[in-house]
Amino acid sequence: MKRFIKDILLFIPFAIVFYCIGIFVFGEIMPSFLKPNLKSTRNIGGYTCTRLNEVKTVSNVDVLFLGSSHAYRGFDTRIYKEKGIHSFNLGTSAQTPLQTKFLLNRYLDKVNPKEVVLQVSPFIFAIEGIESTVDIISNDFVDLQSATLTLKLKDVNVSNALIYSSLEDIFKKKSTYKEESTFGNKVYIPGGYVESNDTIYRGNQYIITDFEFKKIQLKAFDDIITLLKDKGITYHLVYVPITKPLYTSISKQLDFESLMNIYGGYHDFNKIISLDTTYFYDRHHLNQKGAKIFNNKLIEELKLSQ
Repeated sequence: MKRFIKDILLFIPFAIVFYCIGIFVFGEIMPSFLKPNLKSTRNIGGYTCTRLNEVKTVSNVDVLFLGSSHAYRGFDTRIYKEKGIHSFNLGTSAQTPLQTKFLLNRYLDKVNPKEVVLQVSPFIFAIEGIESTVDIISNDFVDLQSATLTLKLKDVNVSNALIYSSLEDIFKKKSTYKEESTFGNKVYIPGGYVESNDTIYRGNQYIITDFEFKKIQLKAFDDIITLLKDKGITYHLVYVPITKPLYTSISKQLDFESLMNIYGGYHDFNKIISLDTTYFYDRHHLNQKGAKIFNNKLIEELKLSQ
């Protein structure tokens, strides 16, 4: 029995090393459709790799935007620049409070914003944040904070992303990656924004959308607000417009509004401006025409730094 236990203990380190090497080799040689548990988010239109490279060169901005694709497809940094406002958009695909907290811990002091705009919606409080964590870990350097977030989520996709990304750091492969600035009808704009020149959205009917807010996200959001308050940074909570049928289908809308009002600085632009489906390219993302109207109204409503 002692021999058996000893053999197991000796085998475990070998198995871990073999698994890590296997993940890296598998990731390098296999096509995407054969890697369901090792996902790549480069060159698919979210531009996280490009954005996280750019943020390392940014400092002392007037406004820092964070949030999901509603943020990086909603807050057009060019419009703020035209008005003398230096901004950067640090949104990432499906970003939840967990990843927002991660990014703020990593980049807040470097970017040093006067104000922070957090894109909020009921959706980001109702998911685990697996997709966004894989996206960020795959496209940025790996450290203890990355490992801690991975352990917290306990997901094989996140774990594999951490292993693969760590080995990419070791072999200095990330420095060779460069995303194309255009992907379909999406264009990356320096400053973190993604311009969406898609066709007008035609759908307009939804069933009632019901979900529960996750405790892990509520705790992370509370930590974010505490962090910003401790640093004396003004924050705004902004609900970017979505299509009216989708907005009215969300059963937890009033609960969400009550939650945001507890923190203060909440602005629901679904109530502030009225946009029909011609200003969207899908049921919850503004097209460029809608983004122009939204951003100009946001600057006016929030009286952002100039």
